[in-house]
Amino acid sequence: MKKITLLLVFITIISIPSFAQFGVKAGMNFAKMTDLDESLSNFQGGIFWDKDFIPLLDFRVGLDYSPKGGSLSDANSSIETQLNYLELPVMAKLKLGPVYALGGLYGAYAMSGTYTILNVEEDLDFDNVSRWDAGMKFGLGFQLKLGPIGAFIQGGYSFGFVDLNKSSAGGELKNTSVLSVSVGVLLGN
Repeated sequence: MKKITLLLVFITIISIPSFAQFGVKAGMNFAKMTDLDESLSNFQGGIFWDKDFIPLLDFRVGLDYSPKGGSLSDANSSIETQLNYLELPVMAKLKLGPVYALGGLYGAYAMSGTYTILNVEEDLDFDNVSRWDAGMKFGLGFQLKLGPIGAFIQGGYSFGFVDLNKSSAGGELKNTSVLSVSVGVLLGN
């Protein structure tokens, strides 16, 4: 999985100079993890570059701050896990007028993480939890051209492939789903 992430970083660095459009986005993540029933909502944002290939198809690479995690609570206890990822998505963008669809892969590295039990927060032990993640991303958006700038709103869904639990105690810990909503601008339209 580290090899996939490093390959995505390499592709991004080599291809950035040829990209004609630069974008910035910000929004919210609604994330759930395996065995944690409730979602966490957090701010997310990022930058990206689009490259036209053919009139209806672009290639998009980006760099996102994307918190993920989940929580579980009942009458006696509450547990919350949050991982703060630096994520590198590489996606195809299919354009149909002002509407577009996105689909592709991502590699991610957890810069930090916390684990909270009964309102006592501790740093996540990365000896037992993998910092690396990878998965698939999909999305739909609507973009309006405003002269040289494009304003957009988009929604997305991603899911991780990686079992983040490195502990011998067993049990899977996956970022099984993240719903996101973003608004942003695209320059060089």
